[in-house]
Amino acid sequence: MIDEYLKAKKIAEKEYKTKVAAGEYPFLPALDDILPDSDTLPQKPLGIMDIPTGLIAGTKTRARQNSFSPGFMPLLEPDSEFASKWSSLYMAQISQGINDPVKVYEYLHRFYVIEGNKRVSVCKYNEMPVISADVIRVMPSAEVLEKNPAYAEFLKFYDATGIYDIVCSRAESYEEIAELLGEDLGHKWEEDTVKSLKSAHWTFLTEYLAEHDSPDSFKSGDAFVLYLKVYVRDALNNQTAKTVSSRIHKIEKELATEQSGRDVELVEEAEDALNAGSLITKAGSTISKVIPSLTYTPKHPLKAAFIYDKGIDESSWVADHDKGRLRLEKAYGGTVVTRRYEGCADSAMFEAAVKDAAKWGADAVFTTSPRQIDDVLRAAIEYEDIKFLNCSVNLNRQSVRTYYAKIYEAKFLAGVIAGIYSAADGTHRIGYCSDYPVYGTVAGINAFAIGAAMTDPSVKITLDWTSQADNNWWWKTLGRGIHVMSYVDSMHNSDGSDAYGLCYVERCEPGQGNDLSGTCRITNLATPIWKWGKLYEIIVKTMIEGNYHSRSVDKKDRATNYWWGMISGVVDIKLSDNLNRYTRGLTEALKESIVSGIFNPFDGELRSQEGIIKEAGGKELSSLDIIKMDWLCENIEGEIPALDSLTDEAKQTVKVSGVRGVKR
Repeated sequence: MIDEYLKAKKIAEKEYKTKVAAGEYPFLPALDDILPDSDTLPQKPLGIMDIPTGLIAGTKTRARQNSFSPGFMPLLEPDSEFASKWSSLYMAQISQGINDPVKVYEYLHRFYVIEGNKRVSVCKYNEMPVISADVIRVMPSAEVLEKNPAYAEFLKFYDATGIYDIVCSRAESYEEIAELLGEDLGHKWEEDTVKSLKSAHWTFLTEYLAEHDSPDSFKSGDAFVLYLKVYVRDALNNQTAKTVSSRIHKIEKELATEQSGRDVELVEEAEDALNAGSLITKAGSTISKVIPSLTYTPKHPLKAAFIYDKGIDESSWVADHDKGRLRLEKAYGGTVVTRRYEGCADSAMFEAAVKDAAKWGADAVFTTSPRQIDDVLRAAIEYEDIKFLNCSVNLNRQSVRTYYAKIYEAKFLAGVIAGIYSAADGTHRIGYCSDYPVYGTVAGINAFAIGAAMTDPSVKITLDWTSQADNNWWWKTLGRGIHVMSYVDSMHNSDGSDAYGLCYVERCEPGQGNDLSGTCRITNLATPIWKWGKLYEIIVKTMIEGNYHSRSVDKKDRATNYWWGMISGVVDIKLSDNLNRYTRGLTEALKESIVSGIFNPFDGELRSQEGIIKEAGGKELSSLDIIKMDWLCENIEGEIPALDSLTDEAKQTVKVSGVRGVKR
């Protein structure tokens, strides 16, 4: 038995030397060093339970920490009393198991041993996944919990399930698990549900560890959440180890993307996707005249399915995308054919649509809402021969390409026009109504505010959100004496009125107005345009010409997002005939400067409601900085809304794609 101690000591010495060489502490950490006031913090006895040995991080006090390496392997000499006791425990473990529970403190999802350090060491040496322990939780302060939102949510998850060994790094992961299982974190779960979840996690973890050398516990927890998202339908139904292993291999690309920590790879200009030789060299040029390769012909067309979460008649967003679908078909004159599926809001309807599209022979499937991303991912894993895309930005899914538009460029120009009108009417006030606080939206709001300030330095932007429950923003804005308003960026306004884009609104006699009530006269000034047809043409052209999976686009462990703007012809602004020639001329000149790359709305000094974001002449904001904006310009009155203030539909979208500024 002394031979086993010597083997364990050899492992310990290697760990010790590695830490010393790296300039790191070579012994076990002690909770008393990490948290000197641990004895004064509130403590909560949790009782005796099996805890994962992988989460045992150190000792409670300094007394025994020098006896072990950071991995809990023994360092003391083999002729010591310590070595003799360790060896006896080893034999007991081999012959009959160690039944006496150790005693530990738990702090921030890590365990620190009070009694039983050698028992823990033996169990770790024997690669035992769990050990019986009497657990006392040290409750973190409110300040610490605020800095560790994932752990704060884990506490709710533990109260609901009593499960310790699912360890996630991201806030909201535990809530995602609950939602996937049709549960919440506000009540105790049924015993059968907890058992099924623990069993599914155990099988997953066993197979995952067999393929991934000593992964971080947080990474294995995050990987399990992704696994559940893809296979939630039957993941809890006692899947065999062989089935689970096969499924892990199928999502390996997604696991690598999730764990790499790398940002989404942005393809920012159409030329980057089309590669050399493209006829698209500037905004305004068209690929409609490009002769497709002979791979696809009218007799053997490329088939593209469009799956919408809503109907065309109920959503201007969907209506605009469908207009783009029709333009795509027309552009390629029979070489591309499409099929649409409306109202696929739930997973069952989405799956039925994908199944039908696959039977039809679809080469590509386009989806238009971030809310669909989990359904799209499941489909992309199952139907590997179909290209799946989702209209969103900054969503990290390698199996699903995402696409969006730099609408902030057009919003800036609309702001320039709005400032001219707010200055002219003397109010210096503009109403701005946005939809969801998701990636990319805040950049549009800020670009508008910057543009407005360029032509009316005294202007204030009053911000409202259509996605907030019971928000009667239209009448509220008029009641504030505001006439210049920015509303939905679509002439397919689903409410049937003439209120869209940037408009000037005046009260009038009943029956003489052109709003729904007939009491407001609306004059349209300009409308930012999402040219989805152009975007779909460009993406499909890469498929036709065989460039979709080119080296310039595909990057290892990186999700790909097409994020195109005015230079690619994907974003534009429609100017009303109501504009005078001076305003029109200024707008056109600024548009040309954006298209040519001379001007960016976020150049120069940037000031938020809290202070300076970027000094004049400072480092330019990166594209991801723009996408992830979670601050508002200083001339904006309003805020990014809290999640609980949103409609149920908006909550679903924001949970998937919401900016960090959304208060949970």
